[in-house]
Amino acid sequence: MTKLRVALPYIFLFLLTALALDLANPFFDKPARDGGFFLYAGNQIVDGKIPYQDFWDSKGPGIFYINALGLLIGGGSRWGVWLVEFICLFGTLWLLYNTLSKRWGMGAALFGATLAGLGLKTVLGYGNYTEEYALLFNAAGLALFLSMVDVERNYWKYIWVGALFGLSFTFRANNIGGLVAIFGAIFFYYGFKRHYAEVLRILLATLAGFALPLILWTLYFAILGDAWEMIYASIIFNFSYSAAKDREWLDIFGGFGRYGMGWVGWFTLLVWFGLVIRALVNFMQRKVVVFETFLILWFPVEIILSNLSGRNFTHYYISWTLAVAVYSAFAFAEVWQLLFKVPALESWSDNVSVFVSAAIVVMLLIFSPTTWSRYMGTIRAGGSEFIDPVSAYIRDNSKPEDRLLTWYPEMGVNFMAGRVSPVKYLYYPLFLDGSLTKEIEDRYYDDLTTNPPELILDCSRSVDAIPSLDATTREAQYATPGVKRKMYIPPGMDEVFEFVEQNYQIENTIDECIIFRFTEN
Repeated sequence: MTKLRVALPYIFLFLLTALALDLANPFFDKPARDGGFFLYAGNQIVDGKIPYQDFWDSKGPGIFYINALGLLIGGGSRWGVWLVEFICLFGTLWLLYNTLSKRWGMGAALFGATLAGLGLKTVLGYGNYTEEYALLFNAAGLALFLSMVDVERNYWKYIWVGALFGLSFTFRANNIGGLVAIFGAIFFYYGFKRHYAEVLRILLATLAGFALPLILWTLYFAILGDAWEMIYASIIFNFSYSAAKDREWLDIFGGFGRYGMGWVGWFTLLVWFGLVIRALVNFMQRKVVVFETFLILWFPVEIILSNLSGRNFTHYYISWTLAVAVYSAFAFAEVWQLLFKVPALESWSDNVSVFVSAAIVVMLLIFSPTTWSRYMGTIRAGGSEFIDPVSAYIRDNSKPEDRLLTWYPEMGVNFMAGRVSPVKYLYYPLFLDGSLTKEIEDRYYDDLTTNPPELILDCSRSVDAIPSLDATTREAQYATPGVKRKMYIPPGMDEVFEFVEQNYQIENTIDECIIFRFTEN
């Protein structure tokens, strides 16, 4: 019974992780666009290719190599990547639960973890996103920070906090909202007390740790001969990406509605407003606390960073998960104290925690029957992987050594069909006008014409994001009101159109995707 009591909260976290990763189940569907690209990139690394040299993307190296790790574990299967995802998310929830239970008790920890899991379920979708893996490193950094905040000043711990957030940075640059808030809280708190030397020591220790993973990655790519390309792609280029489109600042709160976490996000915002009021009262009384200052800064920083590009993609709000857990746990503890005049940390017993965990487990099983039936179906099927009709056709109608150009960059097709792309810049022409545009255009055309692929897959009509390679389809796109205006059409794209028209013919159309085959002219 004692063992069950200890294990039950973790069984709950296990099921919560499975719930969040439901749609990422490789048995039922193909990977999303970003996830498919990362799978392809990981597979290229396994085959000996080098990021930024043999294939290019504006992400940090972490996401490519963690996919390579998953594919190595799974023997090339998507299930290996899914397992890595599961470990990262379970580890995140485990760290959150343990950290929050130490600060506010098991009840608050369960409440925070539950809301975090429900919010994550809303925004994770098909999974395999940079923000998802970064959660684990951010959670570890947050746990370390909370272990000493308002208690001690341990510079070695601050070095480790910086290093953990530095690892998160190598997945995607704006995944470090927690670290920005920590810097702000330290600066404000010790600056308020005029302890400027202490501010400097803590910031330098944290920055030293933060720089360590970046230096190691830079040295690694320097050995491979592509250090500058890595830095340019993962950091510098993204400023052009953000500036290339009018930011949708009016929709900066999209994470609270149709794009993001919905009611979970609104609840977190409500808690934040309560914290602001309390902090203002304390400030008027000359009371400033590091942790409270951190909480005041943290959520606004996450909101800003998730909207920094001006594009509202659901997975951007994955980075809110930790904030949701902490703010929810804080709210639970405060309400408990208000109602019962006793801190939740002191009054919430282990037995109550076990009972609540069991109740939540039952509720998860009852209210998510589709999820669990999908997992049972996966087990009965022996864990086979879904392959979509387009990928299956290309796999069955080409040779393994044949190259496949994916015009609209559904690189998951390249991965599932086992076909290599002939071009380095896989996302052309989705790259917007920026400092790298001319190089992308020239290199893309050279790669295409020097080593023409056997097949070209054009799925542009399914989203109308880029012009089709087929002239008739392209005319229909242009004739549709508002479609052409939203497209970025590079000056050199006409050369690509002409090359395809002269050297390829349409072989098949599947699910609005046109398949071209090379003709010997």
